[in-house]
Amino acid sequence: MNKEESEYKRLKSLFNDVDKVQSELADNLIREAAFMKSELELLKKQMRELGAVQVNKSGKQKQTECAKYYTKLVSSYGGIIKQLSRILGKSVSDETDEFDEFMKENGDELPT
Repeated sequence: MNKEESEYKRLKSLFNDVDKVQSELADNLIREAAFMKSELELLKKQMRELGAVQVNKSGKQKQTECAKYYTKLVSSYGGIIKQLSRILGKSVSDETDEFDEFMKENGDELPT
């Protein structure tokens, strides 16, 4: 089983106690979140290996395409996780959500 599928199953299991209709409606979001998380892990690995900033011949620094995509994707991922949290009936601001957990797992601290 690949990482995307195992993440899908993990997230889907969080919805076992949710109304069947809501769970079915959330299924596409869950699939997207699983895909995004696996992509984020790959992008983070690539940035660790190659760096997130390129320096051109004149010394100017520029964010790599990988880093740009990571930044956009992590924002989208956070939005989906917040939507899923709302479906679960949890207050995103009161509890640690999946986005917070992802950031902690990958060594990124969120400002408090």
